[in-house]
Amino acid sequence: MIMKNILDGFPDFTESQLTTEEIFKGRLLDVRRDSVSLPNGAEAVREYIVHSGAAAIIPLMEDGSVLLEYQYRYPNQRHYIEIPAGKLEPHEPTLVAAQRELLEETGYRADHWLHLTTLHLCIAYSTEKIEFFLARGLHFEAHDRDEEEFLETLALPLEDAFQWVADGRINDAKTVAGLLWLKAFGQHLL
Repeated sequence: MIMKNILDGFPDFTESQLTTEEIFKGRLLDVRRDSVSLPNGAEAVREYIVHSGAAAIIPLMEDGSVLLEYQYRYPNQRHYIEIPAGKLEPHEPTLVAAQRELLEETGYRADHWLHLTTLHLCIAYSTEKIEFFLARGLHFEAHDRDEEEFLETLALPLEDAFQWVADGRINDAKTVAGLLWLKAFGQHLL
């Protein structure tokens, strides 16, 4: 593999944990502060978010449209158009989480699942990663949303979804990444 040969000559910049402190423990995430030993022997402090990870789903309808969600996100004080996604429960396999989230949020089950890729979101300050899945063979049952979850679903032709990414109407990072990954590398899956 060409890339492996290029990287073989790079130095090891691994940092070693000296101490760790839990700054905050929440329902969604934890915040930690670690003292680390740097490759040159100096010490530094690393503050970061610990997150259990998430599963994101690109649900394709029989007509080729993608099932999206419209919901309000409090931290940014605005509505977003997103692919279905959700946090992993402790020790929950990502596929199980993806299946659970699709049903809870949209009311759909899928007969066919395919893992697409894994993305690490904010590598400088978070452990969160998202596993992306393609879901096909959708059939509606009934959604089972959390009490605090308010959203609407919309089916958008896939080409329109790509255009909405291009013109900024879809600008949620996981949704942009998932749709563009599908466009760039997954055309043979459609």
